[in-house]
Amino acid sequence: TSTTTRRTVSGRGEFAWDAQSWTPLTEMAEGFDEFRPPVSSALVGRTVTLTGALTDGGGEFTLEQRFTDDRRLDWVLRVGDRPERSGTAGYQAFELADQLFYVHQLWQGLPQPEAASMALDLRNGAATGALAQLGLEPQPHRSRQQWFQATVDGGRPEPHPHQPTTELVGQRIRYRYSSDDVYDHVYLTDRLFTWVCMGGAEQGEADTERCVHWKIREGVYLFSWLEKLLGVEGMVLVDLTQLRSVGIQFALDQFSGELVDLTMGAYAQPLSVAPPVTTP
Repeated sequence: TSTTTRRTVSGRGEFAWDAQSWTPLTEMAEGFDEFRPPVSSALVGRTVTLTGALTDGGGEFTLEQRFTDDRRLDWVLRVGDRPERSGTAGYQAFELADQLFYVHQLWQGLPQPEAASMALDLRNGAATGALAQLGLEPQPHRSRQQWFQATVDGGRPEPHPHQPTTELVGQRIRYRYSSDDVYDHVYLTDRLFTWVCMGGAEQGEADTERCVHWKIREGVYLFSWLEKLLGVEGMVLVDLTQLRSVGIQFALDQFSGELVDLTMGAYAQPLSVAPPVTTP
């Protein structure tokens, strides 16, 4: 027997906390590139080497990226004393602000899908991002992240210019990804947020997820979450000075097992700010 909890959402009938009753990810993903910023070719011909550490204590970290053209790159990864790994990847880069890129790459030829996504800040010589893996037991639909912070091409910015932040906490921001797809984010704490689909294939669906916030520049934030039901890795670079965002969703479709690896962009509309909680 099913123990699914259901409640009524106005205009949408029944809502289920059951991944098998939700909109397939492949259907949800359609059209999310309508308001995406243009892909940048500014990194073509460059080799960018990131040197730093995994933030979970996973060891020293080096990622060399040679951008051969505007769609493909060669990569070499070294983490601590683990064996070196290398390969090719399809990638997309978006220059959201001057010398500030959102870079997403899908590594190919590996036992399970893996990707690297990051804010690459060439002006400040720093990068912050995560390595993600899918298809791992015992819950193969769930994405796993390993966060890293690094300097670019041997630089030594001290302290690292990208820092954890609570500046988004209390805000409700509406993101319009396409003519149809509209989502609200309510940033509850530095570790929890609620998303609500206000329009599009998932209209009426919502959940509260664990999340991570980084301040990249003034008014610019790297925000990421892992969806506990569908296993999605979401990560967006949000520029509230331009009211734009760009990012990714990386997952396995809950019905077909098909890889969902999409880049997306949105216009951002701040709606409200809750006052901070004070104690006597």
